[in-house]
Amino acid sequence: MLALPGLALLLALVSDPLVLAARGGPLARASIDDVERALAHDPSYKVRVDAALVLGRLQEDRSVAPLLAALRDGHPAVRATAARSLGLIGDETARPALSRLQLRDGSAMVRRMAREALRGIDAREQRDREEARRRAQRPAFTIKSMGDRTRRATPALRNHMRDVVSNQLRAVGDVAGDDQLAGFVVDGSIKELSTATRADQVEVSCAVQLVVSKNPTGGVFLLTTGEAVVQRPRRMWTPQQLARMEMEALESAVRGASEDLVQSLARQQ
Repeated sequence: MLALPGLALLLALVSDPLVLAARGGPLARASIDDVERALAHDPSYKVRVDAALVLGRLQEDRSVAPLLAALRDGHPAVRATAARSLGLIGDETARPALSRLQLRDGSAMVRRMAREALRGIDAREQRDREEARRRAQRPAFTIKSMGDRTRRATPALRNHMRDVVSNQLRAVGDVAGDDQLAGFVVDGSIKELSTATRADQVEVSCAVQLVVSKNPTGGVFLLTTGEAVVQRPRRMWTPQQLARMEMEALESAVRGASEDLVQSLARQQ
């Protein structure tokens, strides 16, 4: 079997592309353009191996073309490392060249690396299919602007409510900007926003409502509410804390309303 000088050591040592810089090698502080040029033109096959290895670790699609060119390098260590790196990137366009390499290259090691790279491309395709299938099953939401029945909420508070609703729903679905792409439309409003002073506490109460409609029929899928109270010791309270307390109460109320929505969606799956 043909030995590949330095390759096994490199594969063991380089778990991050910046390790080369730490080692003070010839590619220290090199840009990706420099690495690609080194792969194509450096007279030392060891430097070309390093370059191919770094490009594989970076997993940039732009590096597919220089790595494909490196499959024709005169040194088997470079061809093997380029094949391995193409497998790490997993770009489908590398499949024909790797298929030829696994059948025709004179080095058994290069042929083996090409086979492993093809398995890497297969694995990425499988992951992409599973991700597409998962995303296809995820609901999509359009979030409308939030209303205020109390006439006390600031625009910043209403905008914050919309942001919190969006963030909560991203855990279970996709937030679409276009109504035509969404299966659900979410409207909401602040139903209560009040401040009360007790014997030893100052408390802010907030209640919100979410109305979720199916798109495009407009039929109501769910109406859900959430409530929350935030308290501060009266002796430590200042008016400057009010805005922050309203934000906290709103966030808790929205989370409560969103939990009902998430549970309803789970039952629909």
